[in-house]
Amino acid sequence: MKKLLLAFLLGFSSLGLHAQNTFIPYNRDYYHLIDRFQIMHSSKENLLQTTFKPIRRVTISRFLNNIEGEYEGMSAQDKFNYEFLMNDNWYTSKSKYNENPKSWWDLMYDRKSDFYVYQTDDFVLRINPALTFTGGKDTDEDQILFTNTRGAEIQGEIDGKIGFYSMLTTTQARFPDYVHEFIRTKRAFPNEGFWKDGEGNSRTWDFFHARGYITFNLTKSINIQTGYDKQFIGNGLRSLILSDFSSPMLFGKITTQLGPFKYTNLFAELTEDIVFAGQNPGDGKYPKKFMASHRIDVSILPNLEIGLFETVVADSANVNYYNPIIFYRSIEQQQGSPDNTLVGFDFKLNLKKQYQLYGQFILDEFLISALRSGEGDWRNKFGVQLGAKYLNAFNIDNLDLQAEFNVARPYFYAYERPALSYSNYRNPMAHPMGANLKEIALVGRYQPFPKLYVTGKLIRTEYGEDNGGINYGGNVLADTDNRTGNTGVFVGQGVATTNTYLELTGSYMLLHNVFLDWKNIIRKKDSEIDARSSNTFISMLSLRWNLPQREHEF
Repeated sequence: MKKLLLAFLLGFSSLGLHAQNTFIPYNRDYYHLIDRFQIMHSSKENLLQTTFKPIRRVTISRFLNNIEGEYEGMSAQDKFNYEFLMNDNWYTSKSKYNENPKSWWDLMYDRKSDFYVYQTDDFVLRINPALTFTGGKDTDEDQILFTNTRGAEIQGEIDGKIGFYSMLTTTQARFPDYVHEFIRTKRAFPNEGFWKDGEGNSRTWDFFHARGYITFNLTKSINIQTGYDKQFIGNGLRSLILSDFSSPMLFGKITTQLGPFKYTNLFAELTEDIVFAGQNPGDGKYPKKFMASHRIDVSILPNLEIGLFETVVADSANVNYYNPIIFYRSIEQQQGSPDNTLVGFDFKLNLKKQYQLYGQFILDEFLISALRSGEGDWRNKFGVQLGAKYLNAFNIDNLDLQAEFNVARPYFYAYERPALSYSNYRNPMAHPMGANLKEIALVGRYQPFPKLYVTGKLIRTEYGEDNGGINYGGNVLADTDNRTGNTGVFVGQGVATTNTYLELTGSYMLLHNVFLDWKNIIRKKDSEIDARSSNTFISMLSLRWNLPQREHEF
């Protein structure tokens, strides 16, 4: 896989390159601001397609510059958010708001957005600290919860043609009891790859996080990106197609933009499983697998986007899957391959510059006749998401509401060979709780004044857990040949469990991308096996600098 990616990169790099810039790392709070402007201000002449994330800085800069004439009519909060986005993408937006009269010794923070900038005619370098310090208490824990993350974010351009990005952090943390239980029982670490734990009963975790890529424009319309990072496809709180819940992955991506048509090819190397030394990852050659995906996004109308996609997970990188415009399922059949293929579509519809409807439908297998029979045929493996957003709800400026429903049938994402499951580093690549679930999520975001953001979330998930060595269809790593049967398979089968997650967070921006967070979480797990039930309250105070909030919403 690495050799193929290197050849992929070198082959293109020999051609003439065009001006380039980096991508905006996926961050829910940040992308909510982008989505808000997209819903309120997009038009036929100023389209912004944001379903496949991250997006390029030049893309959001172009969109923001095109709505500059509407700045005076914005609320005070939206003016602040507009300036924040313009400043954060100053190199492409040419922001007029970013000069800082309070620079540090005329060396750091010459611009509000960056700790240090070095710029010449052919080179731009941006360096920012990446820090999180958190302290808190879990009612199920005697010890103090904490997160101590230190690192740096580095990005820039070379000769106006090659963009580069790197994020490096090291973290020591003690997470809430339910996160600790997830790691120990799943033998996987949410959002991360390799980890170590502390000695004795300290229950601390130690992990290093690294992401980085280079990117360039092959032509005016074709962008190339290759490196080690995460992707997210969707417009909701969850994604049933591809989320950022698993570890970063080695990837190569081709994005072709032709007017309202956006075609994305993603090729990635995934970690099939981990070699363990006791309860933690150990030394050894971890087995790998390969993923190829392509998705076309079409803005049929200025307010309507439709996306069609296909993904295949294989034992190794098959050169046939590098064909950027082939139908993977046909290749799989022609090769006599047992690879795992998923297909589906998604949509996003904006209405009256205040509402958004969105959804996803993804399937592994789907038989209409079996569905009509109502017998619960196990071969009907699919997931559905439906959601809606309501901006400036009830005519209250910057009060945004969201409701979302997700359902994933048992054995969805899993496979007869667990090696080909839709997973990476033992984590699901879509919904963090795997499959065999239905869920309702309610989110409210309110910005009462420019620097204060208040977010409330209620997520209620009903699912079935495994018991007694029986695979009821929730664990994406389990062998589907070890299923309960061919019929009588329904969502929630197994040990009936309901997980209720309630969160209230207040975030105050002290400086550009420097936040003080106060987060409170109530989590209640109700299981028909009493020993598996739990009820906890968590309260945490955090200082963040150029990093998103660490979410454990499961």
